[in-house]
Amino acid sequence: MEHFILAFGAAVFGSFSGLFAPWVKWQIEKRKEREKYRRETIASWRTSINEWKENENSFGDTAEYASLRAHMRPEAIVKFEAPRTLYIPGGRGGSVLKHLLLGEALH
Repeated sequence: MEHFILAFGAAVFGSFSGLFAPWVKWQIEKRKEREKYRRETIASWRTSINEWKENENSFGDTAEYASLRAHMRPEAIVKFEAPRTLYIPGGRGGSVLKHLLLGEALH
């Protein structure tokens, strides 16, 4: 009887692990794909921000900004979208809005 119980337990455990292992592998692959997508999205944001010239066009009209906006802090959105606001470059130099957006793309 003991051998039967051990054999039955091994068969049940083997069947369970055979069904469970592909699910675990799928979960790992899903996480890897999600991480890859996130990295590609952030790289796209950074590239678009770096290529953006404030005087030529509005970054706020781009698809990259639309996807970045969902991840931005509310106060950063208000600063970026404030109408007729003049920002004077300071400590870091260059474009204040560009620095603001690059900082948000890191979060």
